[in-house]
Amino acid sequence: MSNKNLKKIKNILSDVKSSINEFDIVFMIDATSSMGPYIEAAKAEAKNISTELSQKFPKMDFQYGYVFYRDPIDSPDDIHEIINLTNEVDSLPEKISKIHPDGGADIPEDWAGAYKIINEQINWRNGNKAIFHLADAGAHGNLFSKSDHHPEEESKLIKELEILAPKKIKIFGFVIEEEARNSFEQCKKIYQNKGGVFEIYNFNVPKKSLFSNSYSLFGNNYNDSNIKKGTSLFSNTNNINNNSGGLFSKSNNLFGNNTNKNENRSLFCSNIIIIVHLYLENLI
Repeated sequence: MSNKNLKKIKNILSDVKSSINEFDIVFMIDATSSMGPYIEAAKAEAKNISTELSQKFPKMDFQYGYVFYRDPIDSPDDIHEIINLTNEVDSLPEKISKIHPDGGADIPEDWAGAYKIINEQINWRNGNKAIFHLADAGAHGNLFSKSDHHPEEESKLIKELEILAPKKIKIFGFVIEEEARNSFEQCKKIYQNKGGVFEIYNFNVPKKSLFSNSYSLFGNNYNDSNIKKGTSLFSNTNNINNNSGGLFSKSNNLFGNNTNKNENRSLFCSNIIIIVHLYLENLI
């Protein structure tokens, strides 16, 4: 084999090794008025999430981006806001601080526009890629929201999901309110039919294990004391299986009135770290 070919092979292997260590994470968050507490948590914990993950996985090259979407379909003054992928994590808190919850004239929001941004404007690398989609309202289109008045939007969202699926971007959808559930479930079907991975989780009750029966996203069988620096997320005082006052019960949900702002921020951070942790353990 010639030296030229050997060099070419080495370069290819080097690129493959480099891409394995890459992890691009985009938070896609409904930024309409009702999502204020979640946007505040994202602002507060952006730096902490990156710091924790870098400490846990020092060999990984993380980049973070944000898509804050609204509903220009019903409210032309609504605009989507983008923070593209970057490893300059010190700049994230200042950038996110400029985002404010606003708009959303009706229940469905512009999911199609958000996924179009994901497809066309986010600078993804070749390595591991994930989207954390947080929503309390569904998408436009009769398939996604039965009470919607914009059936023309249905095909747009389907198209964006079908374009996205071959790009090997894993989507983790979080149901904040029940209005969003059907949209997530329909998106999952479309995405998986095209070979993509789309997981749905609940902030109110434990949904299912993330990758295997040995792990539960919010269950007692996964207890990482490092996540909250010595305090377990799943301590006896926050037992999510306790329906009378569990962590994700209606009387004490993740961002409800019964939890203070510091707890909201810590839990937001911890939940993201747990998912990435499990994802990478499964990957490795």
